[in-house]
Amino acid sequence: MSIQVQMGGLKVLLQQHGFNPAKAELWANFVTQVLLIYSAAADELQKPTRWENFKNKKGAQGAPKKKKKQLVSVPVEDAITSEIGFLADELFCKLDADHFLRRHSTQLRFEALVQSPLRAGRHSKKIDFEVFSAFEDAPRLAIEAKPLTSLSDVGGRYLGDEGIGCFFSQDSSYATGPMGAMLAYTINETNTSMQVQVVEGLKNYKPEPLSTCDISNGSDGTVHCTYHDRASSGFVPITILHLERIFPLEILGAVDEAHVSTIAPLPAKKNIRKGK
Repeated sequence: MSIQVQMGGLKVLLQQHGFNPAKAELWANFVTQVLLIYSAAADELQKPTRWENFKNKKGAQGAPKKKKKQLVSVPVEDAITSEIGFLADELFCKLDADHFLRRHSTQLRFEALVQSPLRAGRHSKKIDFEVFSAFEDAPRLAIEAKPLTSLSDVGGRYLGDEGIGCFFSQDSSYATGPMGAMLAYTINETNTSMQVQVVEGLKNYKPEPLSTCDISNGSDGTVHCTYHDRASSGFVPITILHLERIFPLEILGAVDEAHVSTIAPLPAKKNIRKGK
């Protein structure tokens, strides 16, 4: 599934959420162009040769796990994020000087520290992707990525305090402005979308969305959008786009139940005598 939205639908949605026509067009164009960059970066990452090279990098894959009698390795969230971030930077540098994002002095960041009135240094939180125009009162989009490897990840991670909750935190909100996005890295053995489960989970999320809708992503389906009041957090209402990208598991082979305990054993402790 592409990480993108169609400008026309997003412009109408933002006008429904209180933007005047000029502001709605500016933000819709900005967000659409930004997501095109990230979608192209994800496409590039998943090209066979590039993906094979990525899997061989130190830190790209998690420790092997047993799933449904198969031994699998799951790509790591921050490894995917950083790889997409680097590729997005490369693509951005290749844009023509008169491209919309270049003309608006756009800056892309990933794994960047979030400014907070309560946190500093190593205690600061990090935002997965942040894109903003250097102009005053210009568009800014924060994207929080969360891996979904099972149904429990929808409620425990995507809808948790460290997931969508980052847009409502007074501690260090990822976005105090009117727009944000959640990006699911869906990783399962069947390579199937989990957006239906996300949409179902959002029906019970608090603060309850003021409204929900689907807008076209311009290629292969729709993007779910939620609109939330944040008065209790001291922020303006926010429109959140719910995006998804499916990544494959690395299937290492069938699991021999008799030898599960021998997978990746810890090294034996040595009995070292004093003086040796």
